[in-house]
Amino acid sequence: MCAFLVASCRPAPLYYVEPQGPPEYQLGWQDGCDTGISSKSGFLYKIMYGFRKRPEFGNNELYKIAWNEGHTYCQNMMFD
Repeated sequence: MCAFLVASCRPAPLYYVEPQGPPEYQLGWQDGCDTGISSKSGFLYKIMYGFRKRPEFGNNELYKIAWNEGHTYCQNMMFD
């Protein structure tokens, strides 16, 4: 039951930087950040954030750049 409650809600973002730019850049940054948080965190964060990379943006260079920037920022933020 507890896992269902945790999985049913999107967690509050832990990043303090709001990405600027077009919508696909913002989405890429947020997805990368969520993935960065989950990759270096405990079990609960892995459930709440998980791996996010949208296949529909696979050829979008702006999304990919933003994803990498968000991933790096949030992965490092968790351990500073």
